[in-house]
Order: sequence, then C-alpha cells, then structure tokens
Amino acid sequence: MHIGQIIYALRREKGLTQEALALAAETATSNLSRIEKGQRRPSGALLERLASALETSVTAIYASLEGVQEGDTRNTNEPVHATDFSRDVIQLRQCFRELSPENKRLTLEFVQMLRRLQQ
Repeated sequence: MHIGQIIYALRREKGLTQEALALAAETATSNLSRIEKGQRRPSGALLERLASALETSVTAIYASLEGVQEGDTRNTNEPVHATDFSRDVIQLRQCFRELSPENKRLTLEFVQMLRRLQQ
C-alpha cells in the first residue's frame, strides 16, 4: 500500500473529484493523479495541504499507511489492510454514513451474522 491509495480513499469518501481536491490543495490535477497511482510521492508541504483539504491530519494519513488507526484505542492489535481502501469498501462506508442510527445497528448485526455463517 502507498500513500496515494490513502489519499484516493479519503478523497472518494469525501465525495471530491481529483479536480476539486487538487484545487483545494493548490496542485495540478495531473500531479494528484500521479500521487494517487503511486507514481509520485507528495512533498511534505503538499501532503499538509492535501490533509487539510481532506479534513484530516498528516499523522492520520501516515497512521493509515502504517496499518493503525489514529486515536483508536478499541482494537489496536487489528491492522488496517489494503482492502480497507478498495472501491467496494469506500462505497460501503459512504452508504453506511447515510443510514439512520437504527439501520446502522441492523446493518452491523447483519454483517456479523454473515461473518459467522462463513466460518
């Protein structure tokens, strides 16, 4: 996993286009595209601007890259996997946020039941 994948996932979760994020971070869209593809690494200054535009911190981006979730003390032994940033998982998180609290609870129960059935 590379830092561009984290930036891509955060951008998609926020519903931003590459153009919108590039504009907010004061960089070229082509530069952002290369970063997201892993062809280029952002400078420290650009990473700070990207983090700000994504409403997160550089620390949180690096924590995700290293496989930990910043500030999450509930389950620190469970790493973040590359699949946590797949298109399907990003879409699932976006949809989940839009559910009512009751439907979120029901969704979690359903997913836990599916996991038990698979074992």
